[in-house]
Amino acid sequence: MTSHHSTLLVSFTVGAVAGCLMTALIFASKPRSTSSSVHGELPNAKDTTSNTEVIMDATSLDNRILRKAECAIRNRTSRLIIVIERCTNDHNYSAILRTAEALGVQYVYIISPQSMQSTLDEEEDGDGSETNATLKRSTGQVLKNATKTEVGDRHRHHLFAQNACEWLTVRDFDTTKECLDKLRSDGYQIWATDLGQAAVPLTTEDLKLQLGNDSKLIPDRLAIVFGTEAVGCSTEMLTSSDLRVYLPLRGFADSLNLSVATALVVHHLFILDPTIAGGMSEAERKELRTVWFPKLASQRLLSAKDKKRRQK
Repeated sequence: MTSHHSTLLVSFTVGAVAGCLMTALIFASKPRSTSSSVHGELPNAKDTTSNTEVIMDATSLDNRILRKAECAIRNRTSRLIIVIERCTNDHNYSAILRTAEALGVQYVYIISPQSMQSTLDEEEDGDGSETNATLKRSTGQVLKNATKTEVGDRHRHHLFAQNACEWLTVRDFDTTKECLDKLRSDGYQIWATDLGQAAVPLTTEDLKLQLGNDSKLIPDRLAIVFGTEAVGCSTEMLTSSDLRVYLPLRGFADSLNLSVATALVVHHLFILDPTIAGGMSEAERKELRTVWFPKLASQRLLSAKDKKRRQK
């Protein structure tokens, strides 16, 4: 069999499996009652006959990987976009992507930095038999006595971020203006995180005071922007934003690590407006299904050796 025929066969097989998975979801979506609560519930999934909530991610049901994907899709939001302006540290970058995926924020916009500081450099020997790794601090300082365990932990951290990217829509912009123009054209309001005097605390009371009691606390479409580790958002981003905001802290520290700040602020926005979760049109969900389901099917067809190769 030629390589061309092999490629066609694999593509056909993946498409067939994906089609079967989608069909299985339709036929397996008949509501079933359960008395237990399982993480990853589909919103508003009700059994109309017994008035009991149906847990679509329950381990007792068939096609759990597909149901888990459907749960994630139903809880995805496009109402909120995370914008990272010129992040210069790959560890923060990867942590932010993991946070976005875990919280269900589908879109992450990256305004490219002048240079990216890698915290893990890996090089293979000439014969490819061994990989030499150099571990660095976020400042760029080399950790001379880093153990294999520390190197392995950092490698896994990057791998988790790579896996998270498979389920996110990440868009890169060369300049702040390009990103601002895109957000404006799509109807998003822009809130920039800032520690300056003009910034408003992310509390219900302060936001109502700033926006007015009649205004919605969180806009229907919001882009929340985080700047560089050193100086925060650029002057261009701050002056172009609709609002400057900050998360109130209660200790001596007045700032946080970029990835930590992103996680706390984004999670706090979900608390201020729980309807952000699942805020996505059915057309957008359908588009995600057409991307995710074939990908899940292809992963099921990969051998253990192929999966290991993909992780490198």
